[in-house]
Amino acid sequence: MPPVRRFSPIIVAVLVAVALGQVALAQSSNSYTVTGVDVDVTAADAVQARQQGIAEARRKAVRTLVDRLVAPEDRSRVSMPNDAGLEGMVHAVEFVRERSAPGRYIATLNVVFQPDPVKAWLGGAGVKISETVTRPALVIPLWKGKSGIEPLDDRNAWREAWWALDTSGSAVPVTVIRGDQLDQNAVTAEELYVGDVSALARLNERYRAPTIIVAVVEGDKDAGPLTVGGLRYDAQTGARSEIPRTTIPDAGQLADAAKKVHARLDEQWRGLAVVRRDSQDAIDVYVPIRALGDWVQIRQRLGGIPAVKAVVVRNLESDRADLRLEYFGTTDELQRTLALAGLRLDKEADKWRLQAR
Repeated sequence: MPPVRRFSPIIVAVLVAVALGQVALAQSSNSYTVTGVDVDVTAADAVQARQQGIAEARRKAVRTLVDRLVAPEDRSRVSMPNDAGLEGMVHAVEFVRERSAPGRYIATLNVVFQPDPVKAWLGGAGVKISETVTRPALVIPLWKGKSGIEPLDDRNAWREAWWALDTSGSAVPVTVIRGDQLDQNAVTAEELYVGDVSALARLNERYRAPTIIVAVVEGDKDAGPLTVGGLRYDAQTGARSEIPRTTIPDAGQLADAAKKVHARLDEQWRGLAVVRRDSQDAIDVYVPIRALGDWVQIRQRLGGIPAVKAVVVRNLESDRADLRLEYFGTTDELQRTLALAGLRLDKEADKWRLQAR
């Protein structure tokens, strides 16, 4: 019988720490904070306008929260709370921007809800809570025209389309690259266009986004047709994927094109990001390993799945890893979610096996 080959204790410790760190990072988003709530309220005086504006922000935020936590088919069963009930569910209101005028209050606020009162309210309505963990993205809009890639600070219609897009209530809220001198000192537009990983990493030292979207338009600014495409880069796992290329007739369709690109990204992430916390379980699995890269790939993908609560590495050898997965939902739901992340969970000789698809 051949001797059992094992990784050194140092390698095991590092790999376990990285795997657990990835999972912890995936769980760090707060489903109960609604950001970027805009209000514009008039009243008898500025004080009353401000009070009414804060109350209006709470009402708008709780509707966004219901859309985030409750499946579409169940939302009609939820009765909105009155202002007094809302106050008991709100932990804090954060003031991003505010401006007062005589009898008017204009502001952008963040509303932070308390999870337990919200869960009790929705539970009383008889609906299941599905938390959608958000994953912010940095969007880099690039335009390749007749003379090549336009500069990062170019104020073109594609960049403006992304600036105007409201993604605050989505599963993938986006920040658009500033394109200022700091960005230009870090990278070139050409490096970003080809998806240079080291350039993306340098740029992301400033933005700290888990996902980077390089959204590219190719064609003449003054005439159609235009081609829209690009790539998606996962800064946590290193995975890259292409954004399917589409053709639009002219620049007048760029706003709609940006919305469709974002909607596709939002839909893809929601497939992984919905977590039903009303039940949880654990399962023992083994991972066949042909090379160290197999294990690295699998722990990276596990780290990007919010439904996976924790990963405990019980044994790590050169040809297999034995894990205990703690997860939210049922085993069937876990299998479907893992499949979306490119992992297959099946049984072999009464043992659960996890491997890349």
